Amino acid sequence: MTVNDLISDITSLRGQQYGTDMIMGWINEIEGQVIEEVINRAEGYNLEFIPMEYEKDQDKKLSIPDRFKDVYVNYMLSKIDYHNEETERYNNDVVMYNSAYDAYAAWFRRCNRAKKAPLFSKF
Repeated sequence: MTVNDLISDITSLRGQQYGTDMIMGWINEIEGQVIEEVINRAEGYNLEFIPMEYEKDQDKKLSIPDRFKDVYVNYMLSKIDYHNEETERYNNDVVMYNSAYDAYAAWFRRCNRAKKAPLFSKF
């Protein structure tokens, strides 16, 4: 899934309520979170998250595979519904996001060995 694909999906679900700068900020939040909390905790990964800009990165592929695209979609919907003060929708979106995020994180951890934690001794 690319940045443009995600924005297109969100626009078809909720319309174009917010500008691309706001939407890109939300995409950067979730992309940074995924890289820091999931991907970089596996051996062989040490990605540096660089915030994206719509003009340069609209065709950039996002980190999570397409089969888990609900992580992005539900995160974005929760942000929109939160800012629109639609509490019931927001609550549903967050539950769906958490479920999708947990499923992705579990899959990634099954497929990749965790980095060894530093050991401290003799202190």
